[in-house]
Amino acid sequence: MSIPIPHSQDLPISQPSTAVRSRTLTLDDRDGLQVYLFEALPSSASPSDPPGSLPLILLLHGFPELAYSWRKILAPLSEARGGYHVVAPDLRGYGRTQQGPAPFHVLNIVEDICALVHALGHRSVAMLVGHDFGSPVAGHCVLARPALFESVVFMSAPFTGVGGAQSASPSQSDSAAADSVGTATDKPVSVPVDAVATALEALTPPRKHYTAYFCTPDANREMLGARPEDLHSFLGGYYHMKSGAWEGNTARPLPSASNAARTVPEVARDLAALPEYYVMPLGENMRQVITRHARQDPRFAWPLDDDGGADAGAVYTDAFARTGFQGALNYYRCALAPPPPERVDELVALSGRRVSIPAAFIAGARDWGVYQTPGAVEKTKQLCGMESEDLVLIEGAGHWVQQEAPERVIAELLRFLGKIEKGPERAA
Repeated sequence: MSIPIPHSQDLPISQPSTAVRSRTLTLDDRDGLQVYLFEALPSSASPSDPPGSLPLILLLHGFPELAYSWRKILAPLSEARGGYHVVAPDLRGYGRTQQGPAPFHVLNIVEDICALVHALGHRSVAMLVGHDFGSPVAGHCVLARPALFESVVFMSAPFTGVGGAQSASPSQSDSAAADSVGTATDKPVSVPVDAVATALEALTPPRKHYTAYFCTPDANREMLGARPEDLHSFLGGYYHMKSGAWEGNTARPLPSASNAARTVPEVARDLAALPEYYVMPLGENMRQVITRHARQDPRFAWPLDDDGGADAGAVYTDAFARTGFQGALNYYRCALAPPPPERVDELVALSGRRVSIPAAFIAGARDWGVYQTPGAVEKTKQLCGMESEDLVLIEGAGHWVQQEAPERVIAELLRFLGKIEKGPERAA
């Protein structure tokens, strides 16, 4: 591939006045994790400015993404208002960040994020933004360390809280479904993973949830393919099929979302209406799903990027060709597995806790991820005390909203920041 991941250089972003640089930081945490990140400072910033002199905006990516996924919004955010320090790391096991020996349980990732904030020289985060799997990571961060974070934005994946030590999956963005348990406002959406898996298998034709597939031992090998071009075409098809450009993304609430007494069979029948990248044919792997759809639609390919001609597909392909998907898939394995014993007390303490800082939700209006867990959107609003104007669905955009509609995302993030920032407004 002709375009490697940018390393120790400016990103190919169309705002040349703002330097977007990459570097690696070693965290002062349990395993000294080396974290690779992109960061942007405003053009008015001086090298002599002390660390932490500007408010920090921290951006957490999802699957299968990288810090590079935020390339279109890093520089504009840094230049806004009085200026921000905007940072997007490769999360543990992704890109150029080490995998490390620690498990991928979400509370371990929370410790990574908190250690990163301190390594950057900051004592607080003005705004924490999490997309896709980054959304539940952000949610656990603000529940576990509310004093460190001043506001939070969940993107594309609703966050409905922590289910405690008995929850099979504390991350609702990775949940298979919900039943009537846990519908009270102080509890997350309940997820009977095994029961829903059985109900999906009993459908005609039989189905399985994508998170169950991601936990299988063959998922990494199957998605990588045998050749680099296989990986490039798979990722391009996956990105296209979850984007607003795919005609199958007519996202809408599932019928059982409005039924507080929903049953497992009802949820399974609802889930069968989701696209096959979420609820797959039982006998197919994810590569086979994407390939079958790509044969039917020649548009299943990487679009040309608009950030100076860079080939985003080559960047992602190069990254996952080097690392594989296993580090990323470990997030799903840990989310669906019983929690490690040393985390049980903390999960119990977090169970039922509400988000106490200002919160917003942003997603593409064509993103099925918003609705894949019935009732999750309303639960997110309740958990956060979220105002209606802060739940934003961007028309035309799909799952990769910060890449598909960066200008709208920037505008909404800055609107939210302007609304919640305390004290006299900083000079523009």
